[in-house]
Amino acid sequence: MKKSGKFALALIMASSLGFAQAPPPKAGAQPAQPPQAPSQPAQQQPQGQPPAGAAAQPAAPAQGRPQPQAKSQEEYQAFQQAASKTAPAEQEQAATDFANKFQQSDLRPLLFLSAMRGYQNADNAEKTVEMARKVLEYDPNNPEALVTLANVLAERTRETDLDREERLAEATSAAQKALQTSDTDLMVPPNVPPEKLAAVKDVLRSMAYSALGTIEMTKKNWPAAEQNLEKSVQLNTMQPDPVTWLRLAVVRDQQKKFPEALEAANRAVQHAPEGSQAANLAKVERDRLQKLTGAGGTAGTPPGATETSTPAQSGTVPTQSATTPAQPSAPSSAPAPKPQQTPTRPPDL
Repeated sequence: MKKSGKFALALIMASSLGFAQAPPPKAGAQPAQPPQAPSQPAQQQPQGQPPAGAAAQPAAPAQGRPQPQAKSQEEYQAFQQAASKTAPAEQEQAATDFANKFQQSDLRPLLFLSAMRGYQNADNAEKTVEMARKVLEYDPNNPEALVTLANVLAERTRETDLDREERLAEATSAAQKALQTSDTDLMVPPNVPPEKLAAVKDVLRSMAYSALGTIEMTKKNWPAAEQNLEKSVQLNTMQPDPVTWLRLAVVRDQQKKFPEALEAANRAVQHAPEGSQAANLAKVERDRLQKLTGAGGTAGTPPGATETSTPAQSGTVPTQSATTPAQPSAPSSAPAPKPQQTPTRPPDL
């Protein structure tokens, strides 16, 4: 899975913070288990008071939600069995069976989250969307499911879709909600370094802004697309994404902001894996902008080039996978990014 884009590491970091006892699996890997259900319920302390005999500790800043716990040994063992599945269809079925049996369990969204990631790795966009919606059915504020849903819908909605506006509206709503819940709804274990947690939250926000930028590109709303993509690249300094930088170059190019577009295209070339389609498109866009800025030209097609030879002229930019920037599609005459049939898998780390 050597793909362009490096959001996967940060996303996995976010997931491992959110589900410390059940981190997201790589393809073919078994997720870790949640905390074992205690044999006896812990005695509840009065709110705001430490346990008896404990030394007073300074209050820690609120960082997110507590980790989910199994309510019984039976539930815990059933979760272990369901979490051992690795094939996406088996993960989905196990999650469904578990949710039907333990209808009050807080662990239900974790299993559907694993199925969502499994379908991402299998390049199945529609099932990824379905599983993201299942996670949100049980955990409406889950930031990973929200950014996943937003990005897949933004990428895979076509001009000819009868429900195009509804899909884009759902993607917009999910991305906007993720911007809020990324700060409040990660399930954070103790002793997480503050700088690591801050970086995770920044990447989740970056992904949300990237989805919003993609939606505005689809609508040809270049100024709004530029604003959102700028926020995305500013937040994602830990692992800059070449696809987002290329998109930013395209929307600036569309507005005849050629020097600024060239700057973004250079960053896309810098961060794209050599030989990837993202790198190739970024180089074409960069070369075109160099000619324009060097000659003081206009936004016309450079000599010897065709209408579909650059991302800006064709309106074609790389599509993203369910959660991460993916390989770009071939240039087309569409005025906005043309989604592929299925999402590309996130890259290996």
